[in-house]
Amino acid sequence: MRKIYAVLTAVLGIGAVNAQSIKTVRGFHHIESVVSHDDHLFIADIGVTLSPKDKDGDGKILKLDKEGKIVNPYFVRETLHAPKGLAVDGNVLFLTDIDKVMAFDVNTGDKLYDIDFNGKTSFLNDIAVFDKNTLYVSATDVSKLFKVDLASKTFSEVVIEKEVPGVNGLYVDKAASRLYVNGFGTNGSQNGIIGYINLNDNKFTQITSIEGYYDGIHIYEGVVYFSNWMAFEKKGILATMTLADNKIGVFKMDDFINGPADFTVFKNKLVVPGMADGTLNFISIPSKESLYIH
Repeated sequence: MRKIYAVLTAVLGIGAVNAQSIKTVRGFHHIESVVSHDDHLFIADIGVTLSPKDKDGDGKILKLDKEGKIVNPYFVRETLHAPKGLAVDGNVLFLTDIDKVMAFDVNTGDKLYDIDFNGKTSFLNDIAVFDKNTLYVSATDVSKLFKVDLASKTFSEVVIEKEVPGVNGLYVDKAASRLYVNGFGTNGSQNGIIGYINLNDNKFTQITSIEGYYDGIHIYEGVVYFSNWMAFEKKGILATMTLADNKIGVFKMDDFINGPADFTVFKNKLVVPGMADGTLNFISIPSKESLYIH
């Protein structure tokens, strides 16, 4: 662990913060994403096997309390296959499931509607809410980004000037008219990139030259947080960029995360799924001043 962070610091020019302890909740299958609503968490569990494109009917959405304990193991009663991205807007819980965007009542779990992508992709992934009528959704298998019109229940491709290989995590900064985006890479290659799209002209700005297996992305109190699997084993890390000065940092945790997927911030903690080993990890957020070392 110490050697890996030393390499990151020396070679990549990023600083490791003091080690953050991880509270790990176990007993899930393969969590792809987590989102909060009031004092609860919702998680998307792909199912018994890590088969993100298989229509096998064993996916589910679980409702948890603030400590990660299961409140309802089948919050959504609709048959799901491999649910991934989650987002909440008002009283609606949105999710992606292979080739559909689905909407549910966040209080009852009742289905409201779905939008079928009609063979355009078999790996819809993350969701970002722009406003009451607009979502952005990533399609990792085809490295495409889609804009969803909730009023008409239609979608269209967002064509950007630079392809993001294996486009994955999304986060809307509405005030800046930016969509932050990262990529998991393609064909097993660690060629994913991270940056933002100017939603006024669809131009892409890359924020670091470091490529990786990027997954989750979130902005909290002026800091961009993003996850990188690093490898297909327990070597995943979390990194940061402060928006005020573009300084890059990396968390020094007391353990790696096995496939850090789409995470959220909840009660001043990062809540990060370990997708590969069925864990949910709670990590305290350090002060902004300790996010990097120079």
